[in-house]
Amino acid sequence: MTQSIKEMGSYLPFLSFDQIRRALEKLQKAEVIYRAANGFDRRHTYCLAESPHGSGTNATTTWQESHNDVAALPQVHIETNTTKRTESSAREWDRPKEEEEVVEYLREIGGGDLAPTLGPAFFNYYQANDWMVNGTPIARWKFKAKQWLTNERNKRSNARRKGFNPDGFTPDGLKDFITNG
Repeated sequence: MTQSIKEMGSYLPFLSFDQIRRALEKLQKAEVIYRAANGFDRRHTYCLAESPHGSGTNATTTWQESHNDVAALPQVHIETNTTKRTESSAREWDRPKEEEEVVEYLREIGGGDLAPTLGPAFFNYYQANDWMVNGTPIARWKFKAKQWLTNERNKRSNARRKGFNPDGFTPDGLKDFITNG
């Protein structure tokens, strides 16, 4: 489990911050759990400790063996998965080979008016970022391209609502805008 003591308090509202901290310290002293640095932030990862004898059993099982009146708990192994998706683990690892492939796809999904400018911009942006978003490879580029098309249409729609549209600028259009507002 990777959480701060404050975050644990939201799951345990009947315990105070200090009570949770002391309980974790007691579990660490009893070698039932151990605490490891997370690597991403100041929070720590708490894991069930292995038996000091190296037999693969958890410390909780060893404690239970010494207390016969306690029902046996199933053995649990907790690990945190903090690794980012890699190229080998991506479900579908396809990338467009050229800008034209992105332009063609944008035309297929109805973005013919924006495809010549948006396609190369999309391809060059993600090519420069090695087809990654926040350190995670893009598994399906077509979904991302569709999102770019939607965002661009929304941006243009908002610009039209504001009044002056710089894309359709002509001197006569400017004169009409000034005259009619």
